[in-house]
Amino acid sequence: MDNNLLLAKKALKLGFDCYQRSDFANAEILFQKVLQIEPKSFDAHHFLGILRLRAEQFSNALPFLKNAVVLRPDDGDANHHLALTLKGLNDAEKALYFFAKALKHKPNLAAAYLGQADVLSQIGRYEEAIQSYQSALKYNAGLIKAHNNLGTVYRKKGCLHDAIESYRAAVNLDPERLDIRSNLLMCMASSEKIDPSEYLEEAISFGKHARATAAPYQSWPSLKMCETKKLKIGFVSGDLRQHPAAEFIKSFIGKFDSSLIDLVAFSTTSKEDETSLMLKQYFLDWFVIESLTDQAAAELVFKNQIDILIDLSGHTAGNRLPLFVWKAAPIQISWIGFFASTGMQEIDYLLPNTALSPPEYEAHYVEKPWIISSAACLAVPEHIAEVNQLPAQKNGHVTFGSFHSLAKISDQVIQTWCRILLELPGSKLFFKCKELIDSGFRERLLEKCSDFGVEADRIEMEGSSPIDEYFKSFRSIDIGLDPFPYNSGTVGYHSLLMGVPYVSLKGDRILSRIGYSNLTQVGLGDLTADTLDEYVDKAVSLAKDIEHLGQIREGLRDKALKSGLFDGDKMANELQTVFREMWKLFLEKGN
Repeated sequence: MDNNLLLAKKALKLGFDCYQRSDFANAEILFQKVLQIEPKSFDAHHFLGILRLRAEQFSNALPFLKNAVVLRPDDGDANHHLALTLKGLNDAEKALYFFAKALKHKPNLAAAYLGQADVLSQIGRYEEAIQSYQSALKYNAGLIKAHNNLGTVYRKKGCLHDAIESYRAAVNLDPERLDIRSNLLMCMASSEKIDPSEYLEEAISFGKHARATAAPYQSWPSLKMCETKKLKIGFVSGDLRQHPAAEFIKSFIGKFDSSLIDLVAFSTTSKEDETSLMLKQYFLDWFVIESLTDQAAAELVFKNQIDILIDLSGHTAGNRLPLFVWKAAPIQISWIGFFASTGMQEIDYLLPNTALSPPEYEAHYVEKPWIISSAACLAVPEHIAEVNQLPAQKNGHVTFGSFHSLAKISDQVIQTWCRILLELPGSKLFFKCKELIDSGFRERLLEKCSDFGVEADRIEMEGSSPIDEYFKSFRSIDIGLDPFPYNSGTVGYHSLLMGVPYVSLKGDRILSRIGYSNLTQVGLGDLTADTLDEYVDKAVSLAKDIEHLGQIREGLRDKALKSGLFDGDKMANELQTVFREMWKLFLEKGN
């Protein structure tokens, strides 16, 4: 054998050895040496690509993996790694092509099914994604990511029971994955099959696991313990950007008295946009904690002498709840982003109103509810359309509407809405949400309606649209239908602004009393039902009184704008008072 080839073979073996020992720097040097001697070495190209892929240097990985596939087109692993690189470069079409090639040559490659499923989910081909996740788990039942991501797609589909099972499977494989536990809790909180006590038990388990490796602060010696001091309030959120939660924050963030309060942001993501830039002007400091450990983030909070730290995410995506276990601020609150207990005893308060949380609900939380008059306030949208004449007066029939995520629309919800349509011959139901981009999801929704006696010609469906078109879509509906048990959030506020009243079902938890809280504030509390039968009756009665419905539409926007739902000044003033009272109570209790 040629000396150069012997040298290349030796360098390749040493490179493999370094790679196996995770000595990636020397592996890189050795594989590069191989290419100098043997430019067409498949293994050198392949592993140099893998090294860059591991480091998420997708652009640098691409030429090496392309060369590897050219040199060995039928290698399943090389095609898989090229597909992963293209996925990282957001080239969905090419990524799917090479995932398919990988599976053609290596049909039992579970990781390739997983990558394929992730891309399909990302581009809204959810039913295909479900099949690919299931194939991944068929060949490797221990793929935690496949269980977790399958749960997320099931949730998008509105199949909460299946989602909960998938998340539980992932948690059983790795009980310390708190992010997956949060996904599970998000599903449990919004399922009518899960009792609040069962949810709380799981939430408390989350808190215990988060607490296992933390060393909470016991005192805050750098803080000035003075009742009249200027308070420093920290906000922890991944949604300080274009996001529904940011629309609530925008309503009051610029209304605080700067002589009484300083605001500090702890953003859990490095992603920023125009909304982020707008919000930054109201914060004394803005820290990105995305790459920090919980301990390091807690140290940052502690060093910045935060008096009150507020979680704005709960168990939603991108949360940093484990940070709160460290008790880096003496007072901690969970608010806006999530309407259920975090399960963490280190968080002192929730901020609901009485409509959301009557006294008997205190057993639902480990935190103490601190009652405020308006639990959330939304910024008035910039691109809102004008309120039009009641569509039923022109169409000759009533159109109901749901602009809610399919995750909130269970079979029981669909069945109830179909009961309403069956009581009103000629009426229609308009579904609009981003998940309806998937043809499989649309077909399933039509099949469900058909199963409950409502044919496709009475159902209208539409995917997501730009914000101005989204608001114009409200002009085509007469009455909104609130999902349950997880009532509408931002959509409910938008509906009222567009003159569209909605019928809501009051349930046994905060999540299922949002509609009652909001409708009460605009004088429409009578549209809230206590039972499913009453929900149907109220929707049917409202639809039959076109004159009254038209009158509601004419005056609803004005009533909404004058209510606490859109009064940022009132919200800021109340929060300032609440923060001061919390601080006073903390001092009275001897810190």
